[in-house]
Order: sequence, then structure tokens, then C-alpha cells
Amino acid sequence: MHPALRQVDWDREGAAAVELLRDLIRFDTTNPPGDEAACAAFCADRLRDAGLEPEILTSAPGRDNVVARMTGGVEPPLLLTAHLDVVPAEADRWTHPPFAAEIADGHVWGRGAIDMKNMAAMSLAVVGMLARCGAPLRRDVLFAGVADEEDGCAHGSAWLVERHPDKVRAGYALGEVGGFTINVGGRAVYPVQIAEKGVCWIRARASGSTGHGSVPRADNAVVRLSEFLARVGRTRLPVHLSPAVERFVRELAATQPRPARDVLPLVLSPRLSGMVTGRLIRDASVGRTLAALVRNTAAPTILRAGSRVNVIPGSAEAELDGRIAVGSSEAELMAELRALAGPHVELEVVGSRSPHEAPAETPLYATIAEVVGEHHPGAVAIPSVIPGFTDAHYWSQLGTICYGFSPVRLEPGGVAFADLFHADDERIPVAGFTAGLRMLADAVFRFCVAD
Repeated sequence: MHPALRQVDWDREGAAAVELLRDLIRFDTTNPPGDEAACAAFCADRLRDAGLEPEILTSAPGRDNVVARMTGGVEPPLLLTAHLDVVPAEADRWTHPPFAAEIADGHVWGRGAIDMKNMAAMSLAVVGMLARCGAPLRRDVLFAGVADEEDGCAHGSAWLVERHPDKVRAGYALGEVGGFTINVGGRAVYPVQIAEKGVCWIRARASGSTGHGSVPRADNAVVRLSEFLARVGRTRLPVHLSPAVERFVRELAATQPRPARDVLPLVLSPRLSGMVTGRLIRDASVGRTLAALVRNTAAPTILRAGSRVNVIPGSAEAELDGRIAVGSSEAELMAELRALAGPHVELEVVGSRSPHEAPAETPLYATIAEVVGEHHPGAVAIPSVIPGFTDAHYWSQLGTICYGFSPVRLEPGGVAFADLFHADDERIPVAGFTAGLRMLADAVFRFCVAD
């Protein structure tokens, strides 16, 4: 633990951070529409309490971003960042109301508990600790609570990078997704995100002949579209590798006992990858994630066709959430999908962004790895890749080296944490959250406080 933190009353700091997280969850920032203004104002008030002078930057009515800076020395600044918006929640499917932030069974329940108001709460708490400590900083420390990450970042990080780059430019950033314990093979592993897949949202449109529903036709647009989607669903696209993906898989394998140590690297084999992820990895969730990391993917998510039950429509549409593997491209993904589409299905790119990758050979990553090993003896940090996208895509356009490290300590047999992102009953263990607060604070103090 950094010397400046050894006298901290962690019970008090942890309890305050838990209440801060609960306050943040109670702001319904469901996106769409987002409406992050009140939540951003609350963050700004907490930053003022710490002696900072935050700015509210409004990208559109109700779409507020809050930024603040602690001034330090000349070394490259560190940005602590979290998005304030959340995905929708169907309240009748939840055990506890999604915006009540109730504590039950040792967890804080609520939409945003892990994605990612936990990081917002921890970051605000750490900024407060830095301010109260009063020690000189070797670098500026920035905070950014941003809008709209869940719907593409247009009103948040993308807008800030375009319109206010000097307010968020940093050498390094800590945000999502990573830092939560994965207990596999008897070993505690903390993945630290260094790379993420790209995004390619696609519209598929099938055409056919119209007619009366009582006389089926072979050239039915709905059938043509359905056949294409079925092919997408059952086809594993080719393997694409990158140094980041290979390093993640090999370092994960190195933490495991045999036979897993020998089996996991076969995920990287173009010939054996499908068999390994589909049949040999016992945890189906792990298998699905690894399968997605090494190849391009496309998941049908929206369907549109027809207006009357007795009329065969002349067209049918689907939208697919395509993800571009690190080491691949939009062009490669589209070529792979067009090979499945056939002559009667047209594909159109609605929007895309390229994969993002950061180096792991930096002083900040070394600090994170050191902190993980000290706070959780026997645990190891490994550089990881995620199949989703984050604000890191836009921060990196300013030259920022971004890591996903919003730490949560999870015990074996506990909640299936990774499965709770965007899921019903999203929740975070109180003990794991407060342990994560100590880890984040220690990493930030070691990296930023002058000797």
C-alpha cells in the first residue's frame, strides 16, 4: 500500500463509496434517452466537495458530461473515466427494483452497479482521497463522467474528443472493462483490458415476390432472410489473430493447471479453435467469450417484415451487431458475411469503428500488476481483450493509452459477474467493491503521487 494510504480509515472510506455508488444508481440514466444531466451535476458537486473546479459540458439537451482536473507535475496525465448512462432494465424481471440501489445478500443491486457506476463512484472517491492527502502529484489527474457510451458515445467521449480535446487529453486512462477477479483452475486472475474489438452494425435486406399468404412462394423474402440469418447463426467465421489476443490466451493458459494449460492455446488454432471453445472448455460462458475474441462475429438483433398476417411482403430486413476482431477489418467481416448471404440478400454497413489496441509494456500496467499481486496474494494480472466496445476507442484517438481496470475482488463460487453486464439483477458484492476501491486507490497513488 502506498505510504499516503496506510493511515486511511478504510471502513469509513469504503462505506462512503458504497453510499456514493447507491446515489449514482438512483439516477435513472437509461439510454435512450440517457438524460445524464442530473447525475453529472451530482458528480460535479462531489468534485467541488473535494476542492476541484469541475466543468459541465453539454453535447445536447440533457446530455451532460462532467470533467475536472487536479494539477500536478509534467509527467503524462492520468484520466479516470466512467460513463454515466446505463442500458434499459425491465423492472418486473428484477428481484429488487433496478434504480432503488438496495443492499441485499451482501450486494448493491441496480442498473449500473457494474456497468459502470461502480467505477464512477470509485474514481470520485479516489479523487477525494488525493485532494485530502495534499501530497504533490507528479502528473495531472483528470476525471471524466461521460454520457452516451451505451448508444455509441456520440454525445459523450466522441463529442469531447472532437470538441474539447484539451479538457480530456491524457497520457493514460483507466476505465472499463477489466480488473474483476476470474477464478479459473484454482487461480485468481485479474484481466486488464488492453484491446477491444471493433464494431460494424449491419442492415440485411432480402427481396422477393409479394402475394397472398394462403399461397406460399419459394421466393418469400422472409424465408430468404431467415435462411441467411440461420447460416450466420450456425457458422463460425474464420480465425483472425493479433498480438494482443495471442498474449491474452497464452498468459491465461499459463495460470492454469494441466490439461487446461495445454488446451487453451489451441483456441488460437484456425483448425481446432471451434472444437476447443465449443466442446473442450467446460465453462460455456468462457468458451463463448474466447470464440468471439478470435474471429469476427455477427449477431442478428432486430427483425422487420410485413404488416398483415395474410400478405407475403416483398422485403424483409434484419439488423446485425457485427464485431470486428482485433487484427481484422470491416472489409473482411463484410466479405465473410456476403459469402453467406447469397444473391437475394443485400448487406449495408450502418456504422462501424475499428478495433482498438494498447501496449501493455508501460509503467502504469506494471503498477497495476504490482498492486494486484500485493492486494490479492497469489493472483495475477493479465492483459486482456474484450468483445465489446468502450469509450477507450475515442480516448485513444488523442494518443491516450487506455486500460480497463475497474477492480472488484470476487471470491470463488460467488456471483457470475461477467454474466451480469446488461442483465437482469445486475449487482456488485459490497466486499468486492470496497476491496476494489483499495486496489484502485493504491494504483493511482503509486502512479501519480510524487515521492
